[in-house]
Parts: sequence; structure tokens; C-alpha cells
Amino acid sequence: MPFRPTVQEEALAFSIFFAGYVAVQIPAGLLSDKYSGGSIIFLSLLGLAVGSVLSAFSKSISQEYVASLFMGIAAGWIYPASINIMNHYYKEERAIYIGYYSISWPLAIIVSGALLPTISIRVGWQWGYYSSALLSILIAFMAIPLRTQGKPRKIDLVVLREKNVIFLSLGGMIFFLTYWSITLYAFKYFLSVGISPLIAGIIFSTMAISGLFSSPLSGYIVNGMGLKKAMVSSIIFYGFLVLVFSLVRNSVALITVALLMGFFRFLITPGNSNLIIEIGKERSASVSGISNMFWQSSGIIGPILSSAIILLFGFRLLWVILSAITFIAAYVYQSISLRE
Repeated sequence: MPFRPTVQEEALAFSIFFAGYVAVQIPAGLLSDKYSGGSIIFLSLLGLAVGSVLSAFSKSISQEYVASLFMGIAAGWIYPASINIMNHYYKEERAIYIGYYSISWPLAIIVSGALLPTISIRVGWQWGYYSSALLSILIAFMAIPLRTQGKPRKIDLVVLREKNVIFLSLGGMIFFLTYWSITLYAFKYFLSVGISPLIAGIIFSTMAISGLFSSPLSGYIVNGMGLKKAMVSSIIFYGFLVLVFSLVRNSVALITVALLMGFFRFLITPGNSNLIIEIGKERSASVSGISNMFWQSSGIIGPILSSAIILLFGFRLLWVILSAITFIAAYVYQSISLRE
């Protein structure tokens, strides 16, 4: 962007997006249990397209803040509706299908990293947003036929006080605080230890590439180990890998660590979706909205906390603290009670 946002401004824009995203999670979950998931995704993606265009029109960081907030509010409806759609269509071998569905997360990161910089450099930075808007509109119309339950359900707030919902929400919030911090600052860290921008970009991409393989495998791992054991083990391994970030500087070693991080990270994503459906049953969208509100609130807290740690202590201590936070998340997930 021509107004060259600083590290602090980038962090704030990132946080503002998640503020909007978090604000709509509970209504998104409750209404996704009541109305057709396809209709909700259609309207959400149209709103996301409008927000993308607003970002392309931004002439200053303050205008980008407004666009980020709008995009967050629009995007926040998609996940709860998607969970209910999965619950509706796939009753048998659900863990397997959720694993396939969850390929979308690493694939989005890889495609964005490969295409958006190229579009921005060769065509113009605005076209990164325009292309996102056009794709959102296309998929919005494709989503209309998707259905959930046969008849509308009454909105029920009882899930707000269920113990498993609380543990799932809190554990995910703690875990994602680490994840969003890594997403925002890993590339800058690679540059700070003397790695070239090209190699740094490759290392960053490898944090998602292995997810293309672990996501479809996740259902088989869950069926073999049990859902909670698979989740807790993946989070613990991820925490150790974050700690290794503070110890290595070699690009080959960092690529190896990043590949392993991506593998376990994208076991956790479908695991969370499976936990939502297992805990929520016919109210899975409501549980999704509540838990995702807490999970994504870490996108508000994480960048601000991490930027402060970097400025005060540097990157090495950041990875140590984030590793400790991840282990706390594993402990909270262990408190969830499931019949397996």
C-alpha cells in the first residue's frame, strides 16, 4: 500500500478485523441453527466482497481500519454456518469428511501467498482485493443450494453455560493466541535472523503446505487415537516446535520445523470442528459461534501482546512465552469430557 503501514499499524488493522469477526460470532451461531446455512454464507460472502473493495479504495491507514472492521463483521458468519452444513450432510464418518473440508485453511494460505503478491506487483495492490471480491461473489452464488436442518429451530442460549463449551472456548482462545502471533510475525522474524526475503517466504509457506496432507489424514488419526487424545497430543507437539523457533537460525532447520508445525496445526483445525459437533450435537452452530468468538478474540489480543514482547525483549523470548501459552491450552483441552 502506498501509505506504508508500520508494524504497530499492521497489528492494529489485524486486531480490528478480529474485533468485527468476534462481535458477530454468537448471533452467527444462533441464527445458523435457525436458518439455512447456504443463505447465511451467501450474504456473508457478499459482505466480504464489499469489504474487500473498501480496502482497495483505502487512501490512508485510518480508512483501512474501517475496511478491516467491515470485513471482520462480514466474514464472521461463515464458520458457524459451515459447521452446521457439515453436520447436516455427513452423519457417517464425519471426522473423515471434516478433515477433507479443513484442507481449505492451509490451501487458502498457500494460494494467497503465491498469487496475491504477484497480482499486487504486476497489476497493482488494489487488485489483490478486487480478485478476492470477485471470488467471494462467485462462491456466494455457489453456496445458495447448501442446506442444514429441515425446519427452523428456536434460538436457545443454554449452550452458553455448558462446561465443555467453556473449556473448548477457553482452550482454543489460548492456542490461537499463539497461532495468530506466529502468523503475523514469523516472516519478520526470519528476516531479523538474516534470512533473505525469498527464503523467508518459502519457510513461511511451508507452515501451511504440510497441512494439505495432515488435514485429510486427521479423520483417520481421530478415529484411531480418539478425538481428545489426538487434539491434546497435537497441541503439545505444536508447543514444543514453537520453542524450537527460539533455538535455530539455519534456514533448512527452520523449514523442517515449519513443516512439522503446519502438520500439527492442521490436525488441530479439523479436531476443533469435530469437537464442536460432538459437544453441540443439533446445536453445533451455536457452540461454533460461542467457541469461535473466544478463539478469534485471540486475533485481537495476540498481535498487541506479541508486538509489545518483541519491542521489550526481542523475538527469542517471544517464542518461549508462546510455547508456554500453548502448553496451557493443551491442559485446558484435557479438561473436556467426551464419551469415546
